[in-house]
Amino acid sequence: MPLVLPESVKRDVNNAFADGHPIVVAGVTADGEPTVSFRGTAQTLGDSALAFWTRDAAGSTLVASLETHPIVALVYSNMAERRFYQFHGRARLNDDPDVDRTVYDNSHPIERERDPERQGKAVVVDLIWARGRGVDGPFLLEADD
Repeated sequence: MPLVLPESVKRDVNNAFADGHPIVVAGVTADGEPTVSFRGTAQTLGDSALAFWTRDAAGSTLVASLETHPIVALVYSNMAERRFYQFHGRARLNDDPDVDRTVYDNSHPIERERDPERQGKAVVVDLIWARGRGVDGPFLLEADD
């Protein structure tokens, strides 16, 4: 059974860019090197997945690595409010046009302006676990196998 993110965590993730706390995504390239990027479009997708928009899927180092190394980590940090989260999941380039539309439309307007022709694609991260400290204190959530 998938994990279920608390509403307060979803709210933080969905407002991260606007609040000045963009999500950091870390993965491993096809060559085994670390790759890290800030994602202003990161957002929740349902209760147990995160997603973000990539403007140039064909040229993205992270997207190119997903076939070989699909496990990624995402980090949210708001130390002033003592809320911080780590997410661990299996990422994939989305192939559903409705999901692409949702992720693009739910992205901050500044981010949408960087791809006005919607040439990009959504990357979906199905969460394996999430942990951190939220408004209700520390938590650890794990998906059932």
